[in-house]
Amino acid sequence: MMQFKDDIRIRQRQRRSRMHWARIWFIAAGVGIVVAALTLGYFYISLSPMRHDEDRLQRLVKAKTDIATVQQISVDNRQSTTYAITGTTSSGREKVAIVHGHSNQVKAYSRSDGMTNAQLGKLLLKTYKPKKIYSANISEYKKTLVWEVCYKGQDDALNYLTLDFKTGQPYRVINGL
Repeated sequence: MMQFKDDIRIRQRQRRSRMHWARIWFIAAGVGIVVAALTLGYFYISLSPMRHDEDRLQRLVKAKTDIATVQQISVDNRQSTTYAITGTTSSGREKVAIVHGHSNQVKAYSRSDGMTNAQLGKLLLKTYKPKKIYSANISEYKKTLVWEVCYKGQDDALNYLTLDFKTGQPYRVINGL
C-alpha cells in the first residue's frame, strides 16, 4: 500500500512542474493589453495641448471671421508660432485665417487671391523637380502670406522653400538640409 501512495505523489509532482501553455498565453495577452493601454494613454495625454489649441483656434476663427467650416489647421514654428486656418464661408468661398501664437488677433485672406494647390504642384514639378513633396502649408513670412514647402530633391536631400502665396516667387530656398 505504501508503494501505491509514493507513486501517486511522484505523479502529482510531475503534473505540478508541467508547463501550461494556456496560462502563458493568457499572461502574454494581459501584458500586451496593458502595454497597448499605456501607449494609447501616453499619446492621448501628449496630444492634448494640440487638441486644446485646435479647439481654441476654431472658436476664435469662427467668432472673428466669416469662416463657417474649418478644413485644416497648420502650425509654423519659425521665430514664433503661427497658425494658418483654412476653411470655407457659409457662401462656399475659401478663406485663410492667420493667428500668431496665443493672441486673439486674426487676419483673414481670400484663398482665391493666391495659387491653388494644383498650380503650386505644377510650379514645384516644373521648377524644382522634387522626388517627393512632404508638406505644402500656408503661413506668414515678414507680414506676407507664403507657401512653406518641404520636399525631397533629386539628390535625395531635404529641401525647404518659402514661396509667395500669389505669384510663387521664392523668398527663401534652403537646399540640402
